[in-house]
Amino acid sequence: MILYLIPAVLIVLSVIALGYVVIKNLPKLKIINVESMPKEKETKVRNRIMLDRLSRKLISVKKTSQKLAAPMVKKVSIKANKFYQRMIDLEKKTLENQPLKKIDVTQKINDDLAVIEKLISEKNYDQAEEMCIDILRLDEKNLDVYEHMSEIYIAQRDYKKARETSRFLLKLLQKHGAETDKHRLANCFTNLGGIYQLENRNTFALTNYQKAVELEPNNPRFLDLLLKISIILKNKNLASQVFNTLKEADPDNQKLPEIKDEIDNIADQPAPPAGQ
Repeated sequence: MILYLIPAVLIVLSVIALGYVVIKNLPKLKIINVESMPKEKETKVRNRIMLDRLSRKLISVKKTSQKLAAPMVKKVSIKANKFYQRMIDLEKKTLENQPLKKIDVTQKINDDLAVIEKLISEKNYDQAEEMCIDILRLDEKNLDVYEHMSEIYIAQRDYKKARETSRFLLKLLQKHGAETDKHRLANCFTNLGGIYQLENRNTFALTNYQKAVELEPNNPRFLDLLLKISIILKNKNLASQVFNTLKEADPDNQKLPEIKDEIDNIADQPAPPAGQ
């Protein structure tokens, strides 16, 4: 602020100095009854010349002062703008770093999850993944996020990341205990089984489907997945057992006759050991 005043003070001082000169010389320039005094015209012209010269000096000093002050004013203005911008950035950073209240965090996460689901439906996987990572910065054990991330990686055919994410989610769910959310745990087993199946690691897929069925023995979807992988592995005995369970759990399934034919066509031979 002081730097802003320096040019103005210089100009004001210059004006005062010139004003003082003018006032000091006014007695000499004062003319009484100039029309009746001798050498009237000469005095009048001389006075006008002196006043004109003082006026030109005043204008010259003013311009010179403005010219000299302009770079300083410009420099001060640039520094002031930079300082103002730093203050804005600092305030913004401070607000961003302020911890959100728990209720605010929960609301933000729920809002972001809704956006992530929309992004996935639109196949905007990169942006969806970025938003998932942002949520994990707020809640590193958010189960919904890991489910979405696994879905994203599967869609991108990055099966390794999908598998690692699902396995980590599985550990989180098991830590909470199967009884707290049995269906979610079973669903995680089937998702992991599906990833193994995409990697052509069918024995591992079988193991995970079996664990899902252990948690929900009458779930038609889980039974169907286990039945299909049993047929792929040509495990006729297991396929027959699962078929009978599926028939009881979902008697209206129109694909049952077709599935029965597939099982009957499996040669009677020892089934390969299930993966661990």
